[in-house]
Amino acid sequence: MIEAVAERLEGAPRQLRRRWSDELKAQAVAEALEPGASVSAIAHRIGIHPSQLFAWRRNARTDASPQRSAGAGASVRAAVAVVEIW
Repeated sequence: MIEAVAERLEGAPRQLRRRWSDELKAQAVAEALEPGASVSAIAHRIGIHPSQLFAWRRNARTDASPQRSAGAGASVRAAVAVVEIW
């Protein structure tokens, strides 16, 4: 059984193997990083598995490390918070 999701984000691809734009990923990651946000609910609304959104978040945090140069993911990097534990 295939379920149709009526409230997909604008620009969500419709083919079998989906290719998500960097802008759409950045928007979803920024929303998922908000305090109190439900990654599962956001993923369901977009039409992806929650593990995919968790992977995008992990990749955004990796890209935000100081060793990486500024580039295409700058909008995602701006949304990442750094927590230092002493």
